[in-house]
Amino acid sequence: MQFPFRRAPAPATMTMLSLPGKTPQGFAEDTSAAEGDGDLRELLHCRSRLVQTYSDKKGAAATRGDLLREYVRKLDAVAPRFDEAVARHQLCFAWRDAGTIRRRTHTALAAERAVALFALATEQARAAAEEDMREADGIRRACAALCDAAGLLRAAPEGGDHAASCQLRHMSGACMAAFEALMLAQALECYFELAVAGGKPAALCAKVAQQVSLDYDRAHRSMAGPEQHQIDKSWPANAQAKAAYFRSKACLRSARLLRENGDGAGGGVGEAIARLRQGLASLEGAKGALGRAAAPVRDAVKRLRKEMEADLAAAEQDNCRIYYARVPTAAALAELPGLSQQLVRPTAVEKILERGALDKAPPPAAAEEKTS
Repeated sequence: MQFPFRRAPAPATMTMLSLPGKTPQGFAEDTSAAEGDGDLRELLHCRSRLVQTYSDKKGAAATRGDLLREYVRKLDAVAPRFDEAVARHQLCFAWRDAGTIRRRTHTALAAERAVALFALATEQARAAAEEDMREADGIRRACAALCDAAGLLRAAPEGGDHAASCQLRHMSGACMAAFEALMLAQALECYFELAVAGGKPAALCAKVAQQVSLDYDRAHRSMAGPEQHQIDKSWPANAQAKAAYFRSKACLRSARLLRENGDGAGGGVGEAIARLRQGLASLEGAKGALGRAAAPVRDAVKRLRKEMEADLAAAEQDNCRIYYARVPTAAALAELPGLSQQLVRPTAVEKILERGALDKAPPPAAAEEKTS
């Protein structure tokens, strides 16, 4: 994807949420006969390597990601013969939810592919969370990985809701849609950090901040529904707290812009005061969510509140001593504008899966010799 912001290093960002993990398990039954079956041999060998990589605590996330991509490609290759071959050898594919010891088994191709895509999305989200967010390059990589995770989550429910067939948590269509919204909100947050670090105009930064807030609001609503009882309660709290944080950020930048662009006779100072009060009210309204949010989010909100209170005190003092401008009520303020076009999108799953496949493909000359 294209990144328009390419300048100075960005400041450290808040915590990025990953996804609940899924761990592949070995087969309980004897698979020697199945491994001799041409339809399943490569698929089972790939899954065996995948299980081994997950059991190795030192296994790199990149290695797991490469193997998961290869595994999904092999599932797609064997799809026309999958059901008959699995039934013939009575195979049950097993996975385990992170933090649990219970194996969950299934025999359906669609369910196996969905779980593998979810596991790959988890690895992408984890890679984003582990990036060094103090540098612009790290933020760009995190943004790309989060868009990949969103694309995988969008593709996973294809063919129906697999929650019942695979018996794993978080595999319902509604749950994966909520996680997709969260990944995209976090990706846009990366764009905001890059815009600020790149010295982009204050008006653009305010619009991006407002859009990040709107996206986190959407993620919060998606995760807080009554049907989302499997999602940890701290997740919607984090989304709600970040929504308030970025709404206040937009108010702060808008207020500063109003004061900077004033006519020298106090034009804009009244609305600036109203915007600052609106931003502080937004932070106050998120107090309940902040109690359950991650510590870095709480710390960021605390710093922002102090910054806004200082700006508000200075603006009110100037207004009382010099301008005497009317301060509009919060209800009279127009809603701050977001972005007119979508800056981050889910990556097409085909693009994600083809990574690494081209490296292993034979060169054109070799392919021609094979077919001649």
